[in-house]
Amino acid sequence: MHDVAPETWPRCERLLEAVARVAPVPVTLLVVPNHHRRNPGVPTWYRDALAARIAAGDELALHGFFHVDEGPRATTLADWCRRRILTASEGEFSALPAPIARRRLYGGRRWFERQAWPVDGFVAPAWLLGRGAWHALSNSPFLYTTTSTHFHLLHPWQGIPAPAIAWSTRSRLRRALSLAWHGLRPVPYDPPLVRIALHPDDALYPDVVRQALHLLELLLRERKAMTKLAFATALRPPAILARPTGTRATSPPSPPPASLQTAALSTRQPNTVRDEVCRRPPTPFDKLRANGCINLAD
Repeated sequence: MHDVAPETWPRCERLLEAVARVAPVPVTLLVVPNHHRRNPGVPTWYRDALAARIAAGDELALHGFFHVDEGPRATTLADWCRRRILTASEGEFSALPAPIARRRLYGGRRWFERQAWPVDGFVAPAWLLGRGAWHALSNSPFLYTTTSTHFHLLHPWQGIPAPAIAWSTRSRLRRALSLAWHGLRPVPYDPPLVRIALHPDDALYPDVVRQALHLLELLLRERKAMTKLAFATALRPPAILARPTGTRATSPPSPPPASLQTAALSTRQPNTVRDEVCRRPPTPFDKLRANGCINLAD
């Protein structure tokens, strides 16, 4: 579930209730500390609502800090289209210099600590990560991040194919194209992890919700749902997982090559649902792939 914030929570709740009617699955909630710079505070009702989700088995992950692209001006037409048209100036980490990206990651972790909420993952708004953001992540204590096509373990770095299924609802045309695309293309059974990426405004369109729930039902026939943290935990060696929160890896990995800077993941196992899904054979990664996984957050 993307873009979780006080002003989006009523729509998020509607989507979570719809998902629960399909199956009681765990979800990764991507939380924005100060969404569009509108809510620096944390209302008590909102803190209680997210605490209840954690108690029920869901995960909270950091989803940017402001969810607004305030980086330097785009230098190419392709970059301008990607940042201003396709993602509506919400790709906060698409062009930030490393020092600013590092401060926002640190500020996000501190914000979570003040709420007494655990946080191990970071997902950039619009899945856009520039060179500075990758550098900042490589020196952060976060365990994982995701892009639109891969799930990335950070220490040591490993990128795993994990397509995200998402809907664009900003206009009638984009919504119609999204519905047609997901209605015509085959369900992605082969990747180790498949992610269903829901956004608050999806709740406003019953046809989008129906299609998302239908895809979820199809995936759950052969896959197991889990949170992103559960997927990362299954992949990582125990010694790395034991690294205390807030400490850095002893030898930070280099940022992945540009060709891998848009990725996400999923795995497989019958009749279970939650925030992520996986699939394939032995080594931690192969076992997850054999089981198949679905993620409902990215």
